[in-house]
Amino acid sequence: MIVKLAGGVGEHGRNCFFVRGDTVSFLVDCGLAADAAKPYPKLTGEEIEGLSYVFLTHSHRDHTGALPWLESRGFSGIIVGTSETLSQLKEPGRRAISLESFHTPRFWRLCWGRSGHCVGSVWYHFVLEGRSLLFSGDYREDSPVYAVDPIRGIKADLAILDSAYGPELRTGDEMREAFITGIRLYCERQMPLLLPVPKYGRGLELLYLLHRRHLQLPLYGDDHFTEQFRLARQDGQWVTEHFRHELEGVTVRPLNGVPENGVCFLSEPQLDTAASEALAAQFSQAGGVMITGTTDRDTGSWRLCSSGHAAFCRIPVHCTDIDRKQLEGKNCFCRVVPYHTSSWQSAQMVLSI
Repeated sequence: MIVKLAGGVGEHGRNCFFVRGDTVSFLVDCGLAADAAKPYPKLTGEEIEGLSYVFLTHSHRDHTGALPWLESRGFSGIIVGTSETLSQLKEPGRRAISLESFHTPRFWRLCWGRSGHCVGSVWYHFVLEGRSLLFSGDYREDSPVYAVDPIRGIKADLAILDSAYGPELRTGDEMREAFITGIRLYCERQMPLLLPVPKYGRGLELLYLLHRRHLQLPLYGDDHFTEQFRLARQDGQWVTEHFRHELEGVTVRPLNGVPENGVCFLSEPQLDTAASEALAAQFSQAGGVMITGTTDRDTGSWRLCSSGHAAFCRIPVHCTDIDRKQLEGKNCFCRVVPYHTSSWQSAQMVLSI
């Protein structure tokens, strides 16, 4: 059996891992990179045509964005993801099956669990052809919002683990405290603040932190954000009971322009459109913009940060190197490959397992 690191190792984005055994070939994720020169996974036509499955860990573009490209290159297999992940995709693929209804092929064993990253996000543990493979997906154990099934006691020949925050030394609580400190400045000055957030994931964690610290600020959100908040308060599978209870009486008002004060959620993390970038520029003049995740080069978020017109504050939704090593200590992995990070380079991109 071989595992090809087709993207996401030694770089940020286009996360994609190709597994080929004697009886089957499949992918875990098929992401798109922001780099226009090399946006797609490193897969050959023969590898693509021989695929039986693509298993998705969650819906974010750097894990699913290359699916249309894959199908255009001859993929005719089955796309597998949680029902929530598939519903979040604009184009889930011609042959998509929910993970909950997927029938594991004969002589396989497939276990999966919630990964604490967003609604529908999971990790996978495959046992087939005498080999054991663990893929963490984007993983966080201490999310106050998203439920997690901790990876524990697993024996694997190869584990590919989230390490997006690399050498970051701060704990999750310390990163969250830095975010609250930054927010307090706008709260004290009664200024509006814009938070560009992913369509699924981090935004609800920021909302929770604001509420938990009793910051009495008006809250605003675009239509997508307010709908996700509504759904989360009814979700007993992917969202923690604590979150649903704590935010039971919270109101998020519609976002229409720049208010006099308050925190505003916009479901466009990179500010990719002219309209969103223009809105962010208005916020920058009237109050501020805070970016809480990785910015892709030549996007609106990147331009605002580079020019000093937006603040940056990392929120813990991935593992650091320290988190990853702690996870290794709670399991038995023969070989570990950190992914989602440019700080770890591998000279060997095709691994024999």
